[in-house]
Amino acid sequence: MTAMAGYCKVEFEALSRLIKDLSGCAGGMQSAMKQLKDIGPKGSGSAELEEACDHFQDKWGYGIKLIAEATGGITEKVAESGRLFQHLEDKVAAQVHSVKVADR
Repeated sequence: MTAMAGYCKVEFEALSRLIKDLSGCAGGMQSAMKQLKDIGPKGSGSAELEEACDHFQDKWGYGIKLIAEATGGITEKVAESGRLFQHLEDKVAAQVHSVKVADR
């Protein structure tokens, strides 16, 4: 949304890109953690390496899960805001078009 000469203009194309990017971000984080867990160093022959990787995945897995959940919530709120702005813009446009101007 940009402020222009006393009014706001919603940039719906940019808002759509933001929604798409946020949605992809949450999925990407979860996918990356799943791939790390699936790959894992099991059988590497180094108990210390396996333990360090397990610790990393446990610690970051939880954090990434929380971030992905928050991103999903933000994505829905941004989408909802976009729908509301679009609805209001449509109503304002309909009101403007319904105004009758007397011929001079």
